[in-house]
Amino acid sequence: MSNRAKGEESPFHALASEAVVLAGGGTAILLQLAHPSVAAGVAQHSNFADAPMRRLWGTLEFVTAAAFGNETEWRFVRERVNRRHAAVTGTTFAGEPYHANDVDLQWWVAATLCWSAIRAHRRVYGRRVVNRHTADRIVRDFGRLGTGLRLPPETWPATAAEFDRRFAAALNELHITDEAMLAKRELFAARKAPLWLRAAMPYATTLAVDLLPPKIAAAYGHPATRIRRFIASLAWVPLIIAGHLLPQATRALPARCILARVRRAAAAAG
Repeated sequence: MSNRAKGEESPFHALASEAVVLAGGGTAILLQLAHPSVAAGVAQHSNFADAPMRRLWGTLEFVTAAAFGNETEWRFVRERVNRRHAAVTGTTFAGEPYHANDVDLQWWVAATLCWSAIRAHRRVYGRRVVNRHTADRIVRDFGRLGTGLRLPPETWPATAAEFDRRFAAALNELHITDEAMLAKRELFAARKAPLWLRAAMPYATTLAVDLLPPKIAAAYGHPATRIRRFIASLAWVPLIIAGHLLPQATRALPARCILARVRRAAAAAG
């Protein structure tokens, strides 16, 4: 998938190639929307009917291009994202000003991608792959996503422990607004997505919500009841089985497809 020689794959690239991390994409979006400024930006600068799905695709393409794209493809994706962010400015319902290029918002968006990917991977593989040592390297490499959003490099954590402390503190600043609830409903309704994707959305919703911190999941209307936990556990079973039985080339197929989509768009843009 990448241009790296065999044997040089880093823990970050190994994690990013796994199909299971796609299950964290919806979780990352929900965490982003739980920040009132992000939810306000989505509400005020896009069409709710297609914005959540476009944001999800953009998220997957951004991570894939950062991990596996060549310099042209990575530049194309990050410039596209930054152009969109340049116009996203305004005031939240509570009267707080926001701008998509604000450093704290950039950090939060990148942090949700890192946290959700690691959490999804561990949900299937445990800590066998993403252990304490590899987590430090993965967190540092995820800083590439932050700098792609114009985040100053020195603001990104150098260790997983530092990342976890800052992420936990940021969770206390979240608040599920009406805009976030509407965007969440639109995301998982996927009304403008292909039929097969709409059919898969109840399953995707279960996975995405299960990865959320319990307080955030409850605020979105999904409290951690015994039956919800049981259903979520069953939902992960096919992914756990596939993750342990399928060859790596098969597990990497979704990432390859997303990278191909990025390459076509970059080539069309010249």
